[in-house]
Amino acid sequence: MEQLLTPRAAVLLAAITVSAVDGELDSNEVAIINRLDGFTTSADWDFAIGVWNDTPMEDCVALVAKSLNERQQRICFANLVDIAMADGSLHESENVLLRAYTSAFSVTDGEVERIVDVITLKNDKTGF
Repeated sequence: MEQLLTPRAAVLLAAITVSAVDGELDSNEVAIINRLDGFTTSADWDFAIGVWNDTPMEDCVALVAKSLNERQQRICFANLVDIAMADGSLHESENVLLRAYTSAFSVTDGEVERIVDVITLKNDKTGF
């Protein structure tokens, strides 16, 4: 029987994949995940961790994609970009994973570009 995720568990699973893919868990990444989960451990968090532990990365991407509607995919993608860029750089492994989510989601190239531009601007601290 195929696993089904609630939208919240799907977003948390996606956040876990992006946070873990580069082998480092930055405090800024943790802060974004905490914001997504309401700063508490929840049943959705526990379920997402369980799926993460038992599921290959590429299967996680497909599972997340089919668990979210188009609007939720855009919101999720924006959060994934934010997590990936939270440490100030986009590692190659994060870029590859974001591309996998882009392919799996109903997100256009123009939407991806706008999301990346906004997150880049949001995270730019050089002017302060």
